[in-house]
Order: sequence, then structure tokens, then C-alpha cells
Amino acid sequence: MSAKEPIILLEKVSKRYGSSNSKSTTNVLTKVDLEVYEGESMAIIGPSGSGKSTLLNIMGALDTASDGSVCIAGRHLNEAGENELAEFRRRTVGFIFQAHHLLPQLSVMENVLVPLLAEPQPKGMLEAEERGRVLLKRVGLDHRLDHKPGQLSGGEKQRVAVVRALICKPRILLADEPTGALDRKSSENLAQLLMELNHEEGLTLMTVTHSMELARLTGTVLELEDGHLQTNRAS
Repeated sequence: MSAKEPIILLEKVSKRYGSSNSKSTTNVLTKVDLEVYEGESMAIIGPSGSGKSTLLNIMGALDTASDGSVCIAGRHLNEAGENELAEFRRRTVGFIFQAHHLLPQLSVMENVLVPLLAEPQPKGMLEAEERGRVLLKRVGLDHRLDHKPGQLSGGEKQRVAVVRALICKPRILLADEPTGALDRKSSENLAQLLMELNHEEGLTLMTVTHSMELARLTGTVLELEDGHLQTNRAS
């Protein structure tokens, strides 16, 4: 893919629930156009129910568009089969959610390596473990490798979730309310970490957030209202 081509390209993307012939049809997204270039950081804001998470999930192949074209990292997701979409989710995008979704019975390091276990034949586990150690040190958790999630604070759990999202070296990081369940200090620390990763690793960062503090740190703020998208470049 040319460096001048967007890594995320949405054209006339709409999303609705219910039959098109039904009176109960709900339009969530309406003809959304979006171009995102590699290494950019963007925040999606808007009222609850405005379609923010739906838009993020379509970018990450966790949901499908009802209409329009979705091209991510050169892949046309509208045309992809289930196996290709699964491979895309493993290799191209990393996900962070408001709930950390750590497995309580596993250690920090084991939780970080979980995405690799989805591979039919996991390869490079030793290399992945080393990357995990480096990243956990990067987020200040190198002393917690053998701890279980129940022994960690909320902020620490979310930092483990960030490392897990990065373990397969994704090009795009999708974060859905990553600071929503954290206290103010932990939220500030996580927001700063995400921006540092965006700059240092060249990750393309897309985050859904109600936090204007996090949104203002990004290069672009996208506002969704009633399914329509407006873009405001940060100064």
C-alpha cells in the first residue's frame, strides 16, 4: 500500500438494524466518509447512542456495514470471508475496551500472550514473550509478570490490556472508552501512554471517548451525532 493511501478508508458507510422494509428500522450510521492515514491519532466523540462504538467496530471487522465501502490497510472488508476477517483482526488491529477482559486465572504475561493462542499453530512464542516483557516494562509492569489480575489495580489491568493489544504488532489500535472505568489519575496516565505509543511505534490510533482530555491529545476529533460525522482537526 502506498504511503499516500489512507490506512482507513470509509466511503458512504451506513449501518442500520432491522429490515429495510420494517417500521422499526434503526439507522445508526448514515453515509459516513472517513480517511485516516498511517500514524494519525483520532478521537471519536458524541452523545451516547450516536454510533461511536459501531463505527469503531466496523473499522475493526467486529461488525459489518449495511451499505458503503470499508477498506482497512488495503483490505476490502466487505468482500472478505470469515477466515480472512479473523486473520485481519489478529494481525492488523489491536483492541482495547472499557472493560479489560483479562482472564482471572492467568498471570499478567499469560494474558498478554492470549492473542497468539488463537493461531492454528502458534509461532515465535519466545520472541513474543520477549516483546511482552519489553512492553510490560515500558508500561511499568515488569515487576508484575506473574501476578493475577485480581492482584492489580484498575489502571494496571488496563495497561496489561494495552500490551495484549500490541503483542501481535498491529498497525492500527482501536480503543473503545479505554479510560471510562478508571479514576482521574489512572485515566491521565493511560491517555498519555496511548499518545506515546502512537508517536513512538507509529501506530494509527482511533479512540472512542467521552473524555475531552483524551480527545484533545489526539490530532483529530471526529464528532458523531445522529449517525452523521463531522471532523475537526486539532490545532
